[in-house]
Order: sequence, then structure tokens, then C-alpha cells
Amino acid sequence: MRIGIGIDTGGTYTDAVAYDFDAGAVLGAAKSLTTKEDLSVGILGALDSLPGGILREAGLISLSTTLATNACVEDRGGRAKLAFFGGNADIINDVGGPYGLPRADEIYIQECLTDLSGDIEREPDWELFEKKVSGGLFDGCCGAAVIEMNAMKNGAVIERKARDALRSCRGIPVICGHELTNKLNCLQRASGALLNARLFPVIQEFLSAIKKAMDTRGIKASIVIVRSDGSLMSDEFAHLRPVETLLCGPAASALGGTMLAGGDDGVIIDMGGTTTDIAFVKNRTPVNVRDGISVGKWRTFVNGLYVKTFGLGGDSAVHFSDGNMVLEDYRVVPLCAAAKRYPHVKDNLELIRHGDKHTRQLHEHYMLVKRADAASYTREEINLCAALENGPLTIKETASAIGGDVYTVDRAAARLVREGTVIKCGFTPTDVMHIRGDFKEYSDEAAIYAAEYVAANLDTDVEGLCDKVYDEVKRKLYLNTVRALLENKNPYYMKQRDNREIDQFIAESYEGRKSDGEALNILLGTSFGIIGLGAPTHIFIHDIAERLGTEAVIPKHANVANALGAVSGNVYAVRTIAISPNYSPAGITGYTVSGNRESRTFRGFEEAREFALSEACEGAREEAVNRGATGEITVTSDVINNVALARNAKVDLGSAVTARASGSYNYGAK
Repeated sequence: MRIGIGIDTGGTYTDAVAYDFDAGAVLGAAKSLTTKEDLSVGILGALDSLPGGILREAGLISLSTTLATNACVEDRGGRAKLAFFGGNADIINDVGGPYGLPRADEIYIQECLTDLSGDIEREPDWELFEKKVSGGLFDGCCGAAVIEMNAMKNGAVIERKARDALRSCRGIPVICGHELTNKLNCLQRASGALLNARLFPVIQEFLSAIKKAMDTRGIKASIVIVRSDGSLMSDEFAHLRPVETLLCGPAASALGGTMLAGGDDGVIIDMGGTTTDIAFVKNRTPVNVRDGISVGKWRTFVNGLYVKTFGLGGDSAVHFSDGNMVLEDYRVVPLCAAAKRYPHVKDNLELIRHGDKHTRQLHEHYMLVKRADAASYTREEINLCAALENGPLTIKETASAIGGDVYTVDRAAARLVREGTVIKCGFTPTDVMHIRGDFKEYSDEAAIYAAEYVAANLDTDVEGLCDKVYDEVKRKLYLNTVRALLENKNPYYMKQRDNREIDQFIAESYEGRKSDGEALNILLGTSFGIIGLGAPTHIFIHDIAERLGTEAVIPKHANVANALGAVSGNVYAVRTIAISPNYSPAGITGYTVSGNRESRTFRGFEEAREFALSEACEGAREEAVNRGATGEITVTSDVINNVALARNAKVDLGSAVTARASGSYNYGAK
């Protein structure tokens, strides 16, 4: 019997599934709270709840996680620096924002000159670069990224040299843009590379926790991790390219949901503690994105399944502002959960529940997640962490401990929260679930006390507050589901992500289902069933399905579908090589192929085509092996010729040769 263990570590829960590959059967499933201070504790909690004796029989541990995705949505991650060779500060400032790039003054821009063919007309000042590297430019960074404007046309020689200098001098992980994609858009390559560098510590912490848990229980199995397209890669490869784990949790959910639901077409909605993911299944196959995945503010070239991820979960913060309730898109620790671990939190809430109204969220607490690195933070930040050593403190208590006030403490803690050292505890939909009796795990009293304070600041009662929270969850679910349906129906809507008119139209369709007597009711629907995954989804999914005129499906093992999907993938790799015609007044004089390590020019198209095919197939096979494929690897390829008509004449715009390599991981290896 070949056994695999699927593990999914999310922002709130860690799930585990034991799977029999030969029988295609789930042998056991379990959940445990994700423990941010030491991820291995939550992982062990899930593993130890699986059927006894099964762990040491496993030949494969397959992983998925939303940690990288959540870091993007919440704009967190490690400190990283981008070195941009040949970059232009004005262009970065003008058009870099939509890709997720920071302002140019936060990027190290090094002068050099390469032409559109990749020829180096002026080398970078390497002496200056090495002086900057050995100086303070990368101090405090846990990763670095390197980009050169025309790297894809010259074998990325400048990127490689800069990478080697950084690694030898600073000893930190470094990623180059060309290692992630061979696309020409340098801003999108820069976005993916910088994000990859910011995610180095996120994935390193996760994989270290997995290995610690395996050592503790004597598990000797191969480790793979799900990529954003649902395929697998080795843990060694994931260390180098953590950006390719973006949306790997949702991708695993889509695979697991497809296995569990059994239908041909469906909308998969997976709500966790931090985010909600929406994916699609057509003809029993998850739908892929067309032009690289986007998460939060980051727009990358990473290939992946279509997944719409947005900040909505059981642990989303509920706030009051100017008399209105606001459901934030970021996670806090539910006060009911904090109070179970730290009983004094309930006592604090009991004292303030009938307090005076305030513009600040005085019911919230700060909680220490992990010890702060004294070398990386200011004295004020170190003092704040020290004050939290014995447990969470209210906003007022935290402010007093650092000599501040309730109006400045959030600013003092901002970097600690952003980097995951400190987290807030607040009122959330999970607290509402405890009040309503939909979920019982933590302190009901703490949830009620917090609700009384929030409700008073909104001039309502606890019941009215609970109604508002649930209705806002449903509204956000509906709006994002319809938006996702539109994006999959027509690529036009994918390009209109910030179109307020479309969002207003969708919002009015939501209200149209609730109102009577209107001159116009906007009713939208779908023939796809709504497949609900994740622990809290069943509370809301039926209402969403009813509004869209379809049915809701909650399959067996729905709450651990992501862990199940993690053990169902294969290793897959794609490599595309471009063939560009070289034009002169006399016409086409030859063809340039941008290969894996060098660009070569050929006089005839067939020669260029054969070289491109060889490079694409070799690159795809090599990538599959690097990701962990073993045994026989299947490689297929195709050539797409791009031709346009101009004044009734055909114009060759170039060709693309794409090779696809696929293979399986050795599930029996130990």
C-alpha cells in the first residue's frame, strides 16, 4: 500500500489527510489550529490526529499553504531589496505601482546600457555595485532580487554576475528575474523577483517546521509542495522559488474540491480564517489563468490556476467607523480564541464592554507572535514586544507601556504587525459564530463582551451587530463570486479589475434580490453549482447559491479538501522560446532565438525553429527534474506563428515554441 500525507497550513487551521494511492481512498483526516509562534506545533497537532501507525508508512509528504498568499494580501513578508540594472526611476514611479513595485527611491537602480537585442553597450560599474553591496545597502535584508532591462535577449549575463556578487558578499538568498520567467516585460519580471525575495523567510519557516515535525515523529518521506498551477515541486526547489507557491493553497483546494464534488462544472468557494478563494472547474478540470497570477497588489508572470483571492475569512477584523460597520480585509486573532488561551483577555473585555464610545477600537489587544530580533527593530519596537511577553495587552495598556497614547500606538506597532512579529486580537465573524451558536470552540463570554462594546459604538444591540456582520460576509462573497464569473466569461472583465461601474452594477444585483417594488431588479445567475469548502463556508454558501439561482454542494471532507488536493498532483513544467524575425529595408534578414542561456541568430526559419524546439524541450525537461520529477518524463511541444495583415500583406511578428514536460514524483521513496 502506497500512502501519502497531505498537509495544508493556512492562516488559521492546519489540515492533514492520509491517502491510499493504490485504492484512491482517504484513510483519515484531521485539523489543528495553526500556531504562528511555532508552525510545527500545529502541524504535529494535525498529524497526531490521523489514524495511529500510519505516519511512518508514508512515502510522501505533500504540502500546500496559504502563508505566502496571505502575506501578499496583507502586504507582509520579509525585508528585501531589488537591484534594477538599466531601470528608469520615472518609469518605475509612473507605471510600476500596478505591478506592486515600490517607489524608485526604495529600489537600487544601477546604470548600464543594453539595446533591444540585448547587446551590452555599456557595462555596469561593477566596482560601484560591489562597494554598495558590501556597504549598508542590503543590511537587514533576508533576500534580494536582481533585474536587468533586456536580460531575456542576452542570456541574463548581467543578472547572473550581480547575483553571484550578492551571494558571495552578503550570504543571503538571491533570485534573478530570468530564473522565474522568460517574458520581456521588465516591470512584471521585477515584481515577481522582488516578491519572491520577500517570501524567502515565509516558506523557509514553513518548510523548517514541516521537517521539525517529521523528525519529531520519525517520518522519513520525500517532501513536495504544490505549485500555483496545481503541479508539484520538490522542497529544495520551493526554497529557491517561493513565489511559485502563491495560491498553492487555493490550487490544492481546487484539485481537492474537483475530486470530492464529482460534477463536471462548478464554482469552488473556499473560505478560511484569513482569505476566501474562488476557483472554477470546467469539464472536471480546474481553469487556468491566462496571463500570470495577481495577488493583492502584486502582478506576476507566475503561471497558475485561476483563483480569485480576497481578504475575507472567519478572522477578518470587524470595526466601527463614523457610525458604520466595516469588515476589514485583514486577519486578527478572534477575541474568543485569544481569551481561551489568555483568560485575562475576557476580564479586560468585561471591564470595557459598557464603557464610553470612542473613535479607537479600544476592545482590541496586541499579542506577541514571536520574539523580536533586537538588531532589526528600534528601541520603541523592542520595548513594545517586551511589554507583550506575558500575554496580550489592550490598546490602552500597550500605549502606556511604551509611553504613547491610543492615537499613536498603531503607528509604533505597524512594522511589527507587517512582519508578523506582533498581531492584533479583535472582534471577528468567528466571534459572531460563537454568539450565534454556529461554531463552538472558544470563549462565548469574550465574544459577547466584545460584541456589546462594538454594538454600542454602532448604536445597535448585539443581535443587530451579528446580523450586520453576517450580511456583510454574504455581500462580499456574492460580489466577488459574480466578479469571478464575469472574468471567466470574458477576458475584458479581467482587465477591468478596478472598474467601479462594474462593481456598482454587481452590488445593485445583490440588493435586487432583497428588494420588492423596484422599477428594475437586476438578477444574475449561473448554471454552475456552488461547491463550498472550508470550515465556515456552510454558514453562508446556501444563500449565495440561492441568489445566483443554483444549488450549493458541501462535499464530504470539504473542510480538508486542500490537504487532499495536495497529494493528487504531478510534476509539470513549461518552457517557451521566442523566435524573432530581423527586419531591414530589404525584408527579413534572419531570425534571433532567445534560448535558455544565450541568444543565437540564424539565416533561415527552419534552422531557428529546430534550435528553439531543442532549447524549449531541454529547458522544460530540466525544469521538471529540478522540481522533483523522476522516472520517465513526457515532453510535448508546439509552435505558434504570429502573423498580422498590413495593407493586405502578411507581416511576420515572430513565433513562440512551447514545450511541456510532465512526470510523477516517486511516491514510494523514503
